[in-house]
Amino acid sequence: VKSGWDEYGISYGRPSSDITIRRITGSSPFAGIAVGSESSGGIENVVAENITLYKMGVGIHIKTNTGRGGIIKNITVSNVYIENARKGIKISGNVGDHPDDNYNPNALPVVKEITIKDVS
Repeated sequence: VKSGWDEYGISYGRPSSDITIRRITGSSPFAGIAVGSESSGGIENVVAENITLYKMGVGIHIKTNTGRGGIIKNITVSNVYIENARKGIKISGNVGDHPDDNYNPNALPVVKEITIKDVS
């Protein structure tokens, strides 16, 4: 789930919201469930549930970076089975790069109201 990159996402200001991801099975060398890091417009009210992931880089990844701004909030991930992942759950605030050098390093993202439950 993404909503814009650095100053471009901030100026466009359109959040990704009210998203439901349900009953998915899959694999990826990257992340199975990823929120961010391009979250400058904001990401809110996301539910991901009843998910089966195998052969993953990261099972569940919440990510952002300085210069993004925006808010990631009210994210609920539940009933997830992860098999053969390098990392099961990762929450990181220093990932990704920037599209150019015009980003504002003082545009700090806010992450709150994250619920991750029933993960095996």
